[in-house]
Amino acid sequence: MSDLNLGIGFLLSQSSDSLLAAFWYFLIFELPRYGLAFIAVSVAPLAAKLMPGPKGRHWSLDHRRPTDISVIIAGHNEADAIERCVRSLYEQSLPPSEIIVVSDGSSDGMDEICTRLVREGLIARALSTTMRGGKSAALNLAIGASSGDIVINADADSSYDRFALANIIEPFSDPQVGGVAGDIVPRNGKASLIAQLQELEYLLSISVGKLVGNATEQVVCMSGAFAAFRRDALDEIGGFDVGGGEDLDITLRLRQAEWRVVFASQAICYTDVPVKSWALIRQRLRWERDAFWIRFRKHRRLLIPTWSRFRLAEAFHQWEFLVFSVLAAIAFPIYLIWLVSAYGSFALPILVAMQVGMLAGDVLLLALADLATGRPVFLKNVAYLPAYSFYTGYFMRFVRLYAYLDEAFLFGSRSDNYTPAKVRIPRPW
Repeated sequence: MSDLNLGIGFLLSQSSDSLLAAFWYFLIFELPRYGLAFIAVSVAPLAAKLMPGPKGRHWSLDHRRPTDISVIIAGHNEADAIERCVRSLYEQSLPPSEIIVVSDGSSDGMDEICTRLVREGLIARALSTTMRGGKSAALNLAIGASSGDIVINADADSSYDRFALANIIEPFSDPQVGGVAGDIVPRNGKASLIAQLQELEYLLSISVGKLVGNATEQVVCMSGAFAAFRRDALDEIGGFDVGGGEDLDITLRLRQAEWRVVFASQAICYTDVPVKSWALIRQRLRWERDAFWIRFRKHRRLLIPTWSRFRLAEAFHQWEFLVFSVLAAIAFPIYLIWLVSAYGSFALPILVAMQVGMLAGDVLLLALADLATGRPVFLKNVAYLPAYSFYTGYFMRFVRLYAYLDEAFLFGSRSDNYTPAKVRIPRPW
């Protein structure tokens, strides 16, 4: 009998209780994630139709400017990208009222290019710092120099769908909306297998994941590549705080101030993702470390029921991250060790069966993504799903585990040069 037949025979011979015991990791950490995504994506279009519209002013999406829109761009050594980004913003169906650019300690000639763009009337103000202060400080400088009622944060090295600005300001017709997250789509997916898997990851975790967040009022991170803010909301919370992970931090602070944060699925930003494994690992270590310290050091009070401003909606996303990201990463190697010790050579067919189950879930989720986003993503990505299942199930899970342990015990984010040492080391969290 072949190993495959032997493994299938072993699984088929198990009782229901035995199967539940063997697949406890999948049942606890994977099945709820798929189930919530299926339900939320399925009912989101119906919920949008049944929900009453906002009571505030509705804005038309034509060429008449409904309000003043400031686009702010903060960059370090973006000389190669900044002019292309600025000129592309004027090709929008709804161009900005003004563009403010901050060169954060650049040494590649970005300052000179921005000065020329000011003379050409393409940039309202170009500011520069002699020393790099970090993205948060640069964004705050740009916000202070801007005048728009709506402030849109854009990345110098990204590009935008022609209707992106019009679509990202539309939710502000609801006066309770303080922030709007745009959709982020990789534009270099064909550069390598790693980039292609990230394209699929962005589709399921951002394009679909934030649709789920919209349906449940759980949009908890506005990407730093493309996000819009109501100025009153920014003024109320005092702008960006220092340190990495500024996009997650400002979203949580807006929510704590009881502003709504929503997702504009048709406001699309195109960006480049890492094409090599080591570059991806460095990026994700930074992201996950930042998420850990922001959630469980700076904003740990969100989990404390006795806190005077405790809200179940905020505790929910904290617990969701703790269980399905942190605990899931910690439990996985424990599960693997237990599986081998308990089942010996039959551990492999159990793991294969679990991957097949996750693959089936990813196929269904990809089909829903095709319908929900209106983009032809199913046929383009379905062949990559087996590799994607391994990428998320093993590769990224161990990257997250390392990041969480490094941050929890060694404060790894304090040694990340993405944020200048003078900013990251003195922070109180």
